[in-house]
Amino acid sequence: MAIVPNKDGQGIKANGFYGEVDPSYEMPTMVGAVFPAGNSLYSSQLYINTADGTVYRSLQGGTTRWAETNIR
Repeated sequence: MAIVPNKDGQGIKANGFYGEVDPSYEMPTMVGAVFPAGNSLYSSQLYINTADGTVYRSLQGGTTRWAETNIR
């Protein structure tokens, strides 16, 4: 997915994310010091646990289904 600016002034809604550009799927968009307990914004969203560096990936958008990944 390309990161492109939106020039129509309406903003972009992609996978539950509102912004001027598409969200990056390679960088964590949520951080915290514990296992992610909140709902994800979109499927495959990344969350980093700052206490131990563990990275979690959302299995389904809008749910609390997270899985530990091996990408650190």
